[in-house]
Parts: sequence; structure tokens; C-alpha cells
Amino acid sequence: MSKRRVLLLSYNWANHFSLALGYLKAYAFKDAFIRDAAEIEIIDFDTEMLNVQQVVYYLTQFRPDMIGFSCYCWNISKVLDTARIIKTIRPETKIVLGGPEVGPVGEKYLRENHSVDFVVKGEGEITFSELLMWYAGQGSLEDIQGMSFRNNGQIQANPDRPFIEDLGVIPSPYLEGILVPRDKVTYIETYRGCMFKCHYCFEGKNVPRLRFFPEERVRREIELVLGRPEIKSFHFVDTVFNCKKDYLKKTVEMISRANRYGAELRTVEIIAEFVDEETIALFRQANIKSIETGPQTVHKDTLKTVNRYFNEEKYRNAVSLLETNGIEVTSDLIIGLPGDNFFKFAKSVKTIMDMHPSNIVFSILHVLPGTVLYEKSEEFGLKFDDKAPHLVLSAPDFPYEDIDKAVIMAYSLDKEYNIRPPLISV
Repeated sequence: MSKRRVLLLSYNWANHFSLALGYLKAYAFKDAFIRDAAEIEIIDFDTEMLNVQQVVYYLTQFRPDMIGFSCYCWNISKVLDTARIIKTIRPETKIVLGGPEVGPVGEKYLRENHSVDFVVKGEGEITFSELLMWYAGQGSLEDIQGMSFRNNGQIQANPDRPFIEDLGVIPSPYLEGILVPRDKVTYIETYRGCMFKCHYCFEGKNVPRLRFFPEERVRREIELVLGRPEIKSFHFVDTVFNCKKDYLKKTVEMISRANRYGAELRTVEIIAEFVDEETIALFRQANIKSIETGPQTVHKDTLKTVNRYFNEEKYRNAVSLLETNGIEVTSDLIIGLPGDNFFKFAKSVKTIMDMHPSNIVFSILHVLPGTVLYEKSEEFGLKFDDKAPHLVLSAPDFPYEDIDKAVIMAYSLDKEYNIRPPLISV
């Protein structure tokens, strides 16, 4: 019997690739039965440059038996278009969706999209592996936790799968040779979860504690990535890079020892309020060149409403420390948070501008599936577009017209504040 042809697909920004799909393949190939039964390919398509018809042409040449899509609010439209056309051309192809856009609302996506066969909820490594085993003739769909699917014309939602407590069971896609480190788009993850529980974010929701990958595995990944002279910059995708001082010290020590070619660490997410002189020294030792940090808004009542931590004085001091030491700061502000209004947003803008970070990123509130704001939107008085990317339409003190004004103002400020003078060569 020939092997099943399985394709793992993600629409990403130009030249980026999916770490999540690397995890899926690495975990699945731990199992000898799956290795004998399936061949798995990972493909990342440029969401801007390639249209769906071009992608479908490529897929029809591969003739996959199953396609697993990595789904986010910004790529789900192309994912669903691709799945629909593939299912029309090759109805026997099984379509699997996973990722933060679909997992929390799997039954909804199955109801509204008849081309979709399965939706994986939560961490997908074990669930997808068990699905592959079922597809190859071993096991039962009803016994696979963390999945919704069609069963004799009905939609069935299996019980949730518990979080993977020991992340060491997931092989490293880098160390296994599944993903090859590339300059500017290599991502290292050292833990999962978040120490904060912001209502607009799902990273920390229902996660009782941080779960860390084994220290030795992280060290080997860092050494592999930084042992390549072509890697000039790379990224960590941890929710808060400086979550714990002792852990930060260990990670920085690994980076500095392995960084023989002077690669730069860019755009790590941090909590600015945790930054002090010692943190700055550690960041410089790790060759961090840029960081990104909140505060989303500066107003205490709004911050309390969305359960976001912010200390203005500590934040201001951190921005000054970071910028003075040559580390670019990107500050984030969100338009449309419950509790804010147009004038509060304008006050947040002025407050952050007065701190002089290198960049300010403005975004409209996305009421994302799986977040507290999504699940309790009526309690918060939010109206939003239920179609991805789930943009807020109005909040109790922030009507649609004012949100639109804030967006126009932010667009202008983005062009003026974030502009950089051209380099002049002599």
C-alpha cells in the first residue's frame, strides 16, 4: 500500500515560515507507524504575492490525500477559499484546520464550511498525530481528544485535550532537520503560555502556569541557529522574553556563548515594567537590537477592564533606558478597547509619544475567538464583525464613527511619527 500524502500548509508573510507546522511533523514522525504510513510535506505560501488559484495549481500537482492548514485571523479567508476549491476538484482530500482562529470555534467553522472535515482545538501535536494514525487505519475518531469533525452528517465535538505538560515530548523541528534556520525568519520558542491574562489575548487564558521546553533542548537549538554564519538576525517567540530574571539570565548566557558570528536578536516581546539596569546589561549581552511592548492604553479604568498590567512610571523609565542603550522600542496602542473612547485614545497617543519610543504601532481591537472579550462580548458591550479578522465595530463609549476617526488619526500619525530619514552616503 502506498503512503498517504499529507501536506501541511500555511499562508504567511513574505519569506516567513510556520514553526507550528514543524512541530506537527516532528511529533508525528516520532511514531514508526506514521512514518511508514505517511509522507508529510510542509509548504509556506506568501499570503500577499500568491493568489488562491496559483496555490491550488501547485496542490493539484502534489495530489495530497490530506491537507492541514494553519489558521490565523489574517489568513483564514485564503485558507477557506483554497479548501473549497480543492474539495471541489478532489473531494476525496481530507481538509484539516487548526490554529488560534479556528480551534476555539471549531463547530462554527464546520457548520459554515462544508469543505472542512476536521478542526483541531488547542495544542495540535498529539491530536494531529492521532488523526494521522486513524487515517492510516489505526484507532477511532471518537477517541481523539481536542477535535471536532463530521460524523454521518452531524458535527461532533470531542472533549478538549489537556495541555501538554511535558513539552520535551515534542521533538525540535530544527534539531530533527525538518526546519532549516534562515536569516531574519528563524523563531525559537522556550516556553508556552503567558504570565498575564489580558482579556483581548488568548495566550494566557485557561493556562494555569508557564510550561518550559527542556533547557538542554533550547541550548542545542540556539547553538544550531547561531552556528550558521548566514544568520544575521533571529527571533524568540516567547510571550514575555523577560518573564523571570533567573530564566532570562540562563537564556542570555546560552545566546552569548553560542553567538560567534554576532547575530542580532530582534523584536522580542517584553514587559517594559520589568526592565532595570541589570536587564539592560543582559539584553546587550544577548545582542538584542529591538523589543516590542504594550501598553495598549494608558488609562487605569480601561486597563482594569481588560485585565492588562501597566505602570506608567516604570514603563517610561524602561523606554528611556532601552533607547539610551541603543535598543529600539516599539510601543503598541489598541483602538476600540472597552472603557476607552476617542479622547482617551488621543491621550494614550500623546503619553506614549512623549516617551519617545522608536516606533508606535496602532491597531484596531480584534475580538478574537477564545478570548474573554469574544466569549463575553455582550457583557463588555462590544459589537464586532464575527468574520475574521473580527474587528471591533463599537464599544460602550467608542461608537463606530469615533473608531473610524481614531483609525484615520492613527494612519496619519503612523506616517509622521514612524518615518525615518534616508541614509545619506558620502
